[in-house]
Amino acid sequence: MMNHVIKLLQRMLTSCLVLLTVAVVSYWVLGLISPQQTLHMDLGQYLGRLLEGDFGRSQFYHEPNLHVILQKLPATFELVLVASILVALLALPLGFYTAIVPQHKLARGVMAFSLLGISVPVFLTGSLMVFLFAVELNWLPAFGRGQVIRLGFWDSGLLSVSGWQHIIMPAVALSLAMLPLFLRLLRAELMQVMNSNPVRFAQAMGIAPWRIWLSYGLRNAILPIITMASLQLGTTMAYTLVAESLFQWPGVGTLFMQAIVRSDGSLVAAYLILVSAMFLLFSALADLAYGLFNPYLSPWLRDQGVASKSGLKAP
Repeated sequence: MMNHVIKLLQRMLTSCLVLLTVAVVSYWVLGLISPQQTLHMDLGQYLGRLLEGDFGRSQFYHEPNLHVILQKLPATFELVLVASILVALLALPLGFYTAIVPQHKLARGVMAFSLLGISVPVFLTGSLMVFLFAVELNWLPAFGRGQVIRLGFWDSGLLSVSGWQHIIMPAVALSLAMLPLFLRLLRAELMQVMNSNPVRFAQAMGIAPWRIWLSYGLRNAILPIITMASLQLGTTMAYTLVAESLFQWPGVGTLFMQAIVRSDGSLVAAYLILVSAMFLLFSALADLAYGLFNPYLSPWLRDQGVASKSGLKAP
């Protein structure tokens, strides 16, 4: 029990040090963009306000920065959520297929397409989609978020047909940028795991191939995917600038760009702090997710000498 408390305190201390570093950087950014706001406020006063939950007021909106950012957060969150679901639905079956039959022509075509996806930027993909589906075919709307329905403090566009019509193109453009990375990583991890001695032993015992792929392969190959997903989700939440700018999506990425153009230093500084907190949250969730696929790597058993004995997780 004491080891668990110590680990929790260590994690909290690390997170506090990261947030403190980002807060110092945000004060420096505030001084660069809006120097008049730091003339009568030193670093200590700035940090004291942050500890009280005061992230300042936007010079443009004349509202608390936290309130302005939280108003735009649902749009970005839903965009990233739909894009992540699309990536999962495509990366898992395609990753399995390209790992099982790597020399098949179709598998080679999928890997060639993934290489193309890495090379093509989101801006070009999105522009082609707008030209084809919005301008030429007139199937989907090109800009905006569509009709939103308010659920308490949350404005959701996923509860209306118009919202889904508007989110399809930006979500697909964003998912095509993430898909090649997860597809190639899952394929590489599966091929490495399936060539390991425990898997060969399971094959010699006559265990069904589908059970080997799911129980041995996926359960062990998914761990690096979780790590990559935690990093990519935080990065995507923070830097959906291109997709949101192209489709005029009213999210935090567009808000951040507008704050820079308007020299709203207070809003930019608050955005940096909240983004760093978001990264720390996704990192903590990834640690918890490890335990779902391999209990030996869970935070409450790690560093207790158990993980070193685990090897590959058996079905």
